[in-house]
Amino acid sequence: MPDLNHLFLDFNDEISLSSTKKNNLRRGRNALRQKIKDDFKEKDRRVPNFCGQGSFMMNTIVNPLPDDEYDIDDGVYINGYSDKPKEEWPTTQTVHNWIKNAVDGHTSTSPVDKNTCIRVIYVDDYHIDLPSYIIKDEVAYLAHKKDGWVESDPKAFTDWFNNKVKDNGEQLRRVVRYLKAWKDYKDVDLKGISITILAGENFYSYDDRDDKSLLGTVTNVVDILEEEFKCEKPVYPNEDLFEGYSETKQESILNALKSLKDSIDKAINDEDEQKASEKLIKQFGDRFPKGETKSSNSSKKSIYIKTDRPGVLNNDGHSA
Repeated sequence: MPDLNHLFLDFNDEISLSSTKKNNLRRGRNALRQKIKDDFKEKDRRVPNFCGQGSFMMNTIVNPLPDDEYDIDDGVYINGYSDKPKEEWPTTQTVHNWIKNAVDGHTSTSPVDKNTCIRVIYVDDYHIDLPSYIIKDEVAYLAHKKDGWVESDPKAFTDWFNNKVKDNGEQLRRVVRYLKAWKDYKDVDLKGISITILAGENFYSYDDRDDKSLLGTVTNVVDILEEEFKCEKPVYPNEDLFEGYSETKQESILNALKSLKDSIDKAINDEDEQKASEKLIKQFGDRFPKGETKSSNSSKKSIYIKTDRPGVLNNDGHSA
């Protein structure tokens, strides 16, 4: 049976952001930070702090499919209220207005005021979400447009995942990327944060074999979801991200995961690398590399012929 690790590593290179793309995204993010700083200074407000969050900061972001966008999150931390009671804080809508007005006109598309953030849309395939927070007594509160100031700490989640990587190695980060790319291609109704939690809590480490690590991780995820379909956030407020999912939605997600598990298992046990890769391409799309046929593998191996005599260099009978 083939060792498919090299195909998965090539796939990881294909779906990972290039250094050029990372720098472009950082430039867009930093430009927005400067716009907000300048606007707050102009309005005689205290300049906020910023903290990147989400998959970009955890380095699990993947290149989107052609019709999708990169999604970057950058937290805006409002200063000047940590020593005041919440009753004296500005309303969440007021804070949203501050951020929206500060970045308005930065791109050709008007910013979008969503419940949890202000979204700035760049025409070259990405957007940046700007959630805003106030920290009081070391607790971060998100400015939710409808629900008010809601306790939420994205930095704690980033720290949780990075600690998981420290304990388990970079293979965990790659497994999360594989699952996100699979989710995008198969259009599975799972959020990136759910995939990150499920993979982090059920990771199966296998040295030098991402194919077997992924199979073991997906197997563990299927097993725990069949026992109880839930995905608890590992940091406060520890909510179940699957709460309210209908039985139909649960079944759809489980069936997709079982199909992925079955395909990886069959691919690993297929003696022909090309046929194995074709099984995986059905799950991950054409970005997954195609393996070599069994015959081409055999021909490569047959280049070197083992004999009991020294090798002959020329037709004059002189050996090496």
